[in-house]
Amino acid sequence: MEDQLTNSIRDFVSENNYNGISDTEFQYFDEPLVKFATINDPLFEKYKEIIGSFHLTPREAFELEFGEKSFHSGTVISIVLPISEFIRKSNRVQTEFASREWALLRSFGDENFISKLVIFTIEQLKQQGFRALAPGKSKGFKISSTESGATSNWSERHIAYVAGQGSFSLNDGFISEKGMAIRLISIVTDAVFSPNKRTVKLHNENCLFCKKGSCGACIRRCPAGAITKDGHDKKKCYAFTYIEEGRQRSVAWGGQYDFGSGCGLCQTKVPCEFRCP
Repeated sequence: MEDQLTNSIRDFVSENNYNGISDTEFQYFDEPLVKFATINDPLFEKYKEIIGSFHLTPREAFELEFGEKSFHSGTVISIVLPISEFIRKSNRVQTEFASREWALLRSFGDENFISKLVIFTIEQLKQQGFRALAPGKSKGFKISSTESGATSNWSERHIAYVAGQGSFSLNDGFISEKGMAIRLISIVTDAVFSPNKRTVKLHNENCLFCKKGSCGACIRRCPAGAITKDGHDKKKCYAFTYIEEGRQRSVAWGGQYDFGSGCGLCQTKVPCEFRCP
């Protein structure tokens, strides 16, 4: 059953017309990585200490959607969507702001296509008689302002870590087998799949700077000065990503004002851009 679902997700990403803009030659995303985590993994409860008591467990997310005591067993499905080489190349040459292609990815790939992929995956599970939801796009999803910056009650990166997709990095990104220039999605379902094993021993093992003290390319790439050897300043990063100039640039390129042009410089032209270094 795992292979069947994985293949259907891969086919959707490969064949769906919304995975790209019709008047351009580029796709948003390459072939996805799909992995599974059991809802009984103790890390889900541990996140209430690591992230905060507000962070939902899979059971809590499911029961917010389907009602109290509606969840008995199940799986969290983690999907890594690698950003296409065409878009990554366009952003490598940037030194101050994101490329046009990166901005259009934010406006249309991150919202339009990913939403369609979520709906498709949930429908595939429904057809097999299972219930499912994407907590990051559900009515229970919330983003709160904390001392360190905006924090959500469902972290796609932390879910991906449980499922064995990779590890965290100095810039607060997530380094998967396909690198850090990615998007992450997760689905909670009452279908039971065989979980994948985590191969990393440390939460930041895939990051050269965190593991060996070498690299630091993302520090040099950040135009906002939001990344240092001590980590990532979420507030400074957010302020730069959503500046008015970036929003207007997105509109001029045919994108949406609310999403801005983004940045992503620390995810491109770095050793972990498209692979685990």
